[in-house]
Amino acid sequence: MRLRSKSMLFVAASVAFLSATTITSASASPGAVLSAETTGAFGDAYVTFASRTYASKIEFRSVDLLADGHHARLRLITKRSNGVQAAWPWRMNYGGKGAQPEWTTSLTDAQGIAQVRLQVCRAEGDTLLNCAYSDWKSNALA
Repeated sequence: MRLRSKSMLFVAASVAFLSATTITSASASPGAVLSAETTGAFGDAYVTFASRTYASKIEFRSVDLLADGHHARLRLITKRSNGVQAAWPWRMNYGGKGAQPEWTTSLTDAQGIAQVRLQVCRAEGDTLLNCAYSDWKSNALA
């Protein structure tokens, strides 16, 4: 019985160590989780920052919530350290109600990426019908 107790203790300690290592590794890359919802459209994004000027991985998801003939779209907006905002290219969701396309990209801005937020809209062609914005999230490396 004593050997079994020590084995169980070793397994528990190993699991605790692996969990702590995983948490430490995950927290090594600063990131921001963004989401916004407006009538007919939802979007979320995860931004991984590699430096004050580089978002090494941006994962977007757009969800069309209504069968209304309009499309959903989203994009990232950044704020530079001098306060100037930059709006990046749209990601369009033409799939209809329930469609959830995903995109992965990166972003470099030589003027810096101090903060990010997500803009989610419902649109007809180039006309925006309604939009929502996530909260601003800071780049811990800026």
